[in-house]
Amino acid sequence: MKNNNNLLIYFLSRSLFLGGGISTLFLNCSKDAYISIFLGTLLGIIIVYIIYKLKINKELNIYLKEKQVLNILIKVIFIAYIIFGIFILLIILATFLYSYFLPFTPSIISCLPFVFLAAFLSPKSTIKITYVAQVLFIISLVLIIIKTLLLTNYFDFNNLLPVLTTKPLNIFKTSLIFSVLSTAPFVLLIDENINLKQSLKYYLISTLTILIVVLTITIVLGELVNIYSYPEYSVLRKIRLFNFIENIENFISIGWFFDIFVCLSLSSLKLKKLLNTNNSLISFGITSIVLILVNYLIINNFINSVIIYKTFSIILFIFMSLLFLLFTLKKYIYKES
Repeated sequence: MKNNNNLLIYFLSRSLFLGGGISTLFLNCSKDAYISIFLGTLLGIIIVYIIYKLKINKELNIYLKEKQVLNILIKVIFIAYIIFGIFILLIILATFLYSYFLPFTPSIISCLPFVFLAAFLSPKSTIKITYVAQVLFIISLVLIIIKTLLLTNYFDFNNLLPVLTTKPLNIFKTSLIFSVLSTAPFVLLIDENINLKQSLKYYLISTLTILIVVLTITIVLGELVNIYSYPEYSVLRKIRLFNFIENIENFISIGWFFDIFVCLSLSSLKLKKLLNTNNSLISFGITSIVLILVNYLIINNFINSVIIYKTFSIILFIFMSLLFLLFTLKKYIYKES
């Protein structure tokens, strides 16, 4: 099986959209959220191109080996960026599991298997992660096709009308949010052997699947898209197969878990590289501490949850901007070591 790192972009680009990401789009644009995806994808392509141009030809721990001020600064900000990304991923995962699957189980227990597998899946490189992703990619696409077809009985295209009821400023703002959320995890591949053409292909496939999900939710729910924290799962609960098989949403929604798992695995790997260690226990320990914070500070605290969901895209944008600036300084102004 050929190793294709570019495939990881599909999962990374989708990983922040379960719950928080899609809800944010609807909160700002309501029924016009799909329009912001078109514009946001164009902006996202520009960001993907910037990341590709900043791509380095060495592993992070080698590229940042010398103890220069700039290298140390990049390391510190990159580590903080990865930890914050893990924090958001675990909030999304824990909230989803708590709300719909395991309401009486502490998030530490329900999310721990994901954390454990992510930390120990790839001790040295992305090869194992990519092999897993190649299998999950096919399953993910099949699940998207199945759930879209099963929801056709509930489609009401009148829910798309009238078009452009949202203020242009809100559409532009939501487009920026979409571009950030769909490209932010892609920074994790800055030291990987990726191809621009392939990167754009998988990015466009990813954004197309998100567009299909958002359009499906809008066509089914109409004006009610804003009232659900996990609108796709709420829509899937309408499905009854052959008029007697119910609760199949639990199976169909598993595709979102693939995205979060791949992103967590890659985040754990990059964390080890930046800390210059191959010990998976270290990344497992750090991620577990983040999980504990999520469990005690976010899951049972509605105010904290709202604050995070309203600001996490802004924080990701600030981190990305800082990293782009620092990598540009190192790549084009200072000589690479």
